[in-house]
Amino acid sequence: MKLYIRTLTIAAALAAQAGLAYPAVPAAQDVNCAAEDMQVLYYYLEPALDPKIKERTTKCHGAQTTLKMPEWLEKALPAMHEHKVWSDPEEGQLSEAKVWQTAFSILYELDYMTKKLLPAAEGGIAAEPARLEAEYNDIRLRLIMSIDRIVRAGLETSFEGRGTELLETLTREMERMDALTLALARQDDDTFYVSAGGALQVTRDLFAQFFALPQGAPGAKFVPKYRPEPRIVPGYRGVSLKVPASQVAFLESGSRIDMLVTFEAIMTGGAKEKVTATILQNVVVVKVYRPEIPGGSGVVQLMCNPNEAQYAALSLAQSKNINLIRRASQDFEMRPMEIASFKRLFK
Repeated sequence: MKLYIRTLTIAAALAAQAGLAYPAVPAAQDVNCAAEDMQVLYYYLEPALDPKIKERTTKCHGAQTTLKMPEWLEKALPAMHEHKVWSDPEEGQLSEAKVWQTAFSILYELDYMTKKLLPAAEGGIAAEPARLEAEYNDIRLRLIMSIDRIVRAGLETSFEGRGTELLETLTREMERMDALTLALARQDDDTFYVSAGGALQVTRDLFAQFFALPQGAPGAKFVPKYRPEPRIVPGYRGVSLKVPASQVAFLESGSRIDMLVTFEAIMTGGAKEKVTATILQNVVVVKVYRPEIPGGSGVVQLMCNPNEAQYAALSLAQSKNINLIRRASQDFEMRPMEIASFKRLFK
């Protein structure tokens, strides 16, 4: 580790003499202040406000050494805690405040993870970026899910109409996370450090929005200008399916599909009957390869968990009749589906 730091320092000095840019670890002040902002924002949304959080001393906001919680936010909180907007199988009924709080806690984790890049003298561990790839990818995935939950809960009117602009800032953060994790995968330190610094700045921009007047039309419907890049994430598998051209015509990266398989099932008494079963639901399309000639076949790559990947492979072996059914953009629900057959239909 010491050799890596020394090599980085020598290379940076040589690059400076030559007038070249060299990837640089974000400044400790930027890292610490971004983490502090998100920690404060998280505690602003706690049901029981700590007086030390409502008014606190800080060195992160220029000449303003005392930071006071916005009065409008304190007044809005009781209603946000009472307003239940999401049902989670493990956490139960979640309030409007809790759904936002989850996103802010993930951003705090992002800032804290970046702190590990700092040398020990500045509170870090001088971590090599490649060693943090799994952690950054996990944060990216959870941030996608958190933003998605806010959108699906329809929270554009949150925070006295600031919800839409906060979501726009969160998607800017998502763009930085895509660039950051892609740079890690390619071992591109230049882009990684630039993206890490950009992610810290977006975090601080998000915090600053709570101390400014709402911009644009308060509560306007959120229309994302950037969508996270679909990719295979750790713990998942890329499953490629060859399908007719008609099935790929309306699919694109990021689409969600159900996979239906039609096959001959052996029924009671040994009789065979053609049936259709929904094998996979709510699976993300990663890539779409369209046929180069009319009437040719296309290939669709799906992101499946290991269990789904097994059933996809079994389906390919069991049946040549596979249909990928596109879902509406905001439809994520998993539904119990019975096996379809004409015999059952005409009972």
